[in-house]
Amino acid sequence: MPRKRLALGGMRIALLEVAMKIKTAKLGGVGLALSLFAIFPVALFAYDEIVVKNGATIRGVVKIDGRVPKLPPLQITKYKEFCQDVPNETLVVGPGQGVRYAVVTLEGISKGKAVEQESMHELDNVKCRFIPHVQAASVGQFVLFKNSDPILHTAHGMFTGDQPQFNVGLFPGRVSRKPLVAPGLVKIQCEVHPWMSAYIVVTDHPYHAVTDAYGEYLINDIPAGSYRVKVWQEGLGIQEKTFEAKAGATTKLDFALTAKPQVKK
Repeated sequence: MPRKRLALGGMRIALLEVAMKIKTAKLGGVGLALSLFAIFPVALFAYDEIVVKNGATIRGVVKIDGRVPKLPPLQITKYKEFCQDVPNETLVVGPGQGVRYAVVTLEGISKGKAVEQESMHELDNVKCRFIPHVQAASVGQFVLFKNSDPILHTAHGMFTGDQPQFNVGLFPGRVSRKPLVAPGLVKIQCEVHPWMSAYIVVTDHPYHAVTDAYGEYLINDIPAGSYRVKVWQEGLGIQEKTFEAKAGATTKLDFALTAKPQVKK
């Protein structure tokens, strides 16, 4: 039987809190589901978790087309004696024009493999930069914010979706965990050091990937069917293509992104 995952829009935070309380009360799985539905009757079932057999694979490369823009250095305005040589990761181009930190997602997929709910995504503060600069995650997973620096940082999460913003103060050695309860693009900014930023792309499903240093990505265990594939990169924008997933087959799908005119070269 397929397992349903809830999509609740702006009520996700409240749902998560209620779910934790009900779980603490040791209700069974059926009791939990009925209680949540009674409290939130507007819930919609957005994604079915199923067993995918002989799934398809999509792989490829995201490249930049044409001349690579020369990015300006970051404006380091505080703690200059410690915050040195912080790279501008707005656009990272590797061998063969491959673009690092582009996020590839399947759009509109309604069923597929289960989300790994226990997965924890880490975002660390290291020498006045967020590491990693870009991540992809699924609704229901968590982000662990860390501070490996000897100075104060903050993690201000700004969402394009339904999840409320948060702003976490991170003293040296402190950690804080936040749930991801709505799909969308999350920008993380340090309020103390404004040059520090990172992104998390959150989806309702697990079919996403972040390109590596060569611009390569891979997404597997895809149920057969027709899909839209979207690539997002913070400085180069969005590009979409369609692809037909055939059982057991691997499809190569490459993307070529162009620098926007307003980016200085």
